[in-house]
Amino acid sequence: MKIKLIAPHEERKDALSSPFKFQRVNLPLLAALTPPGHNITLVEEVFAPDDINQDVDLVGITVLTELALRAYHIADIYRRKGVKVVMGGIHPTVLPEEALKHADAVVVGEAEGVWPRLVSEAAAGQLQKIYQAGKLTDLKGMPMPERKLSPEAKYTGYNPIPVPIGIETSRGCPNDCEFCCIGSTLGKQYRVRPVQEVIAEIESIDSPHLFFVDDALGLNRKVAKELFTKMIPFKKRWLAQGTVSLAEDPELLKLMNRAGCLGLLIGFESIQKTTQDEVMKIRNLKIDFYEAMRRFHGEGFGILGSFVFGFDFENKNVFEQTYDFIMKSYMDVVQLRILTPYPGTRLYKRLSDEGRLFEHDWWLQGHPPDTILYQPKGMTVEELISGYAGLNRQAYSTGAIMKRFLGMTPWKRTLLGCMTYTGVNLSTRKRYFKGLSNPQPFAAPSKPSGNALDSTRKQ
Repeated sequence: MKIKLIAPHEERKDALSSPFKFQRVNLPLLAALTPPGHNITLVEEVFAPDDINQDVDLVGITVLTELALRAYHIADIYRRKGVKVVMGGIHPTVLPEEALKHADAVVVGEAEGVWPRLVSEAAAGQLQKIYQAGKLTDLKGMPMPERKLSPEAKYTGYNPIPVPIGIETSRGCPNDCEFCCIGSTLGKQYRVRPVQEVIAEIESIDSPHLFFVDDALGLNRKVAKELFTKMIPFKKRWLAQGTVSLAEDPELLKLMNRAGCLGLLIGFESIQKTTQDEVMKIRNLKIDFYEAMRRFHGEGFGILGSFVFGFDFENKNVFEQTYDFIMKSYMDVVQLRILTPYPGTRLYKRLSDEGRLFEHDWWLQGHPPDTILYQPKGMTVEELISGYAGLNRQAYSTGAIMKRFLGMTPWKRTLLGCMTYTGVNLSTRKRYFKGLSNPQPFAAPSKPSGNALDSTRKQ
């Protein structure tokens, strides 16, 4: 069979595409797990468009909730051409019946255990509708991803760092935060790959630039220290995402530095203590956020700090408090988001049960990112909108960017660091300011000012 595996991407005018792009792991891994005798093409739309006229027998599409509409559009095109379509990933796992309206088969759960059988049955004309992963994947003995099939990853934006190659060292998360579906889709058990297998994979990658795709890198401190110690001779340069708790272990941070860490995406989530107590991954943090930033910067890591607004226990003072922390900690880059109730999360179920969701199938309605999709509790919709917009304008004002730059970390003192800081901040500022013009469909209509009313009466 001729098999095409697609990772959708959509360049919408109102989208807030990330300044960081990396070559994926999941598609090359599925290619490696495919039984012999099949021809495979990988498509990552973030790097290159799909050729829908290509002769193909089976299309597999990995689906994130925010890209569900794009994925369904692609699937419908191929099915109209008579091509069988399989969908997998987080969104089909939590909403398989919805995905089946656009696919011939859906993989529920991790695909590694069912993919070889699915391909064989598709080749025999016996494709089933649902392929349920019966258990979590054993990460020991995973094949080397077929990265040679990945499309060439070129980046032409502000960010001067070459596109890194994705690599995976662990899956699952025991924190089970209410707004996250990792626990329900990838498991609450934190599973690590054998260090020697990860090292062998790193050694096979020609590029010096890596991105660890783990949702929570380094939760197993012992394994993480062994990994980073063995990485030191390879002189790789890498980025990753992790929790604030990484900063609790100075020894771990030093090893990450020696292993080539350039920067981290850290989910701070909220600056207010009442909300922190409700977010499992930071509720028992042994150091405060300021000390965490001091330690991260002390090792020379650039930090992209992520904050989410609209938690039930937040009040409107959260915006001013967040700005103070961003500036006083000299945070390198800031990701500011409105809380999104993703299907499959306990947050979505609770808001639905409480009658607070404005739309139950919001992902099918084409709303841009950071649309307020539910009735907040600690502030009004209008207070959330205005506070969020004001914080964006403050944090990414020219003065704020310059002030944070003057608090340079050792990493930013390199030419590459200075270029990266400037490029990423400018690109983030551009897309956030652009996003502020997106409509908020569930906000109360704004009232015209008195002058406008007077002007109308005079006409």
